[in-house]
Amino acid sequence: MLRPVLIAMGFIVLAALPAHADEVDETIATFIGEDGHVAQDLGIVETELARQFLPSTTAMRADQYASAIEKALLLVEAMEPALPRLRYMVRYGQMMQDETPVSFVTVERYNMGPAVRQSVIESYGAENAGDPEDFGVGPHVEWRIVTFPLMGQAAGIISAARREVSDSEAAQVDCGGRGCLSDDTTMDDLQPWHEMETEIDIATAYPSVYESGASSPAFAAAELLTLAGLIEPDGDRPDWRGPEQPEAARFGEPFLFISIDFDLGQDTGVDAMLGQTLLNDDSIEEMWYRRIQFPGEPAPGQRYWMQAAIERSR
Repeated sequence: MLRPVLIAMGFIVLAALPAHADEVDETIATFIGEDGHVAQDLGIVETELARQFLPSTTAMRADQYASAIEKALLLVEAMEPALPRLRYMVRYGQMMQDETPVSFVTVERYNMGPAVRQSVIESYGAENAGDPEDFGVGPHVEWRIVTFPLMGQAAGIISAARREVSDSEAAQVDCGGRGCLSDDTTMDDLQPWHEMETEIDIATAYPSVYESGASSPAFAAAELLTLAGLIEPDGDRPDWRGPEQPEAARFGEPFLFISIDFDLGQDTGVDAMLGQTLLNDDSIEEMWYRRIQFPGEPAPGQRYWMQAAIERSR
């Protein structure tokens, strides 16, 4: 079965779905259409996403090596208004057909401004808290994309959808072991972290650092994916290799998670962690990695790395 999956440079690009296309189609339709998600125009998605990448210096697409997760984070950044205090939660699943991955990526972006302002009010009084606009006014949103390897792209987007998330729903959702709107639980408390001695040096086809010196969410995720062995550095071409398909995962069920706290302290900073679950391993049940960029230490300057292995209970 052939289906149009992208509109690029005025041409419709066709890609063959893997075997058992009906099963894949049903999973995509459910993933994109459930819970009030609204399907997005792929032409607009491609146009806005392309603006996030630097101009290509070759005949190839600028996004040819970008991972599904990087593209999803860049798309959210392109399509949503900027906010100063954010928490991202990425949930990744995939289906393997004939050794070809169909990737299912959910990016939840939570506006933490109101929660931070409420904490300031409780600690210092409303008269010292500033206006809501100072902390950021905007909705919580959830984006979903489905990607498939195409000629010239490691992860071509074939479907995309968006919905807004209410405060009451957001307060009940888990983000890597804490409430997604919780501002009193840091990543320090989430895993038994151990420091790592390592260096990550990758170049990306999109701007990786804001004017403030903080890493973009996509770049923080890319470095964690590299640390976990899911992106392979190849000079200036970090190739998306993707995770091994867990034997226990079914129908695009998420098994890889990334949480990113952006500017949730008093100063600029990015704290991010990646976890792989449902591992095909007899002794290790989950592997977690963490990347910390402290305020005043601009990327790609000083970052700190941690890891945690969760053993299977016997």
